[in-house]
Amino acid sequence: MNTIKKIALAITLIASISTINAQLSVGVGAGFNEGIDAPGLIVKGEFEIMEDIVISPSVSYFNGSTISGYKNNLLAFDVNGQYIIEIMTDELKVYPLAGLNYSSYKNGFKQNNLLELSGNTGNALGLNVGGGGRWYFSDQLSAFVELKYTVSNLSQVVLGGGILFEL
Repeated sequence: MNTIKKIALAITLIASISTINAQLSVGVGAGFNEGIDAPGLIVKGEFEIMEDIVISPSVSYFNGSTISGYKNNLLAFDVNGQYIIEIMTDELKVYPLAGLNYSSYKNGFKQNNLLELSGNTGNALGLNVGGGGRWYFSDQLSAFVELKYTVSNLSQVVLGGGILFEL
């Protein structure tokens, strides 16, 4: 009985995946994290799973500023859902976003280019809320900008932007 259910589930998943005509975009960008007062690098993907519905996973790394020898670093993994609102046909689209965030941070006093053990490390799971926009230069190239707030033990505001390539 369990085997039949597993086979039926696998067939259903394969059939649903094969009917999805998902568009895929990948890109890179830069951002600023106000929680650790630092710029960073963003790697992002976008999967259009339905008309006007996009799933957007991303990875961000912020190499924090050093103030009086104290340094912050943050690595974040996000999966956001976006509802696309077309403003200018084939050129400008905006979207609200909501999703999940997992952040890992490390901070401490820096001496002789080494992060001392007196610092803190930790992880936080949170929720993202925000919005963004995408300007299409062509069918394969676009620029994005996003502003999001992460609600967690490590609450933060992140502003990011970059370029996406349609595959």
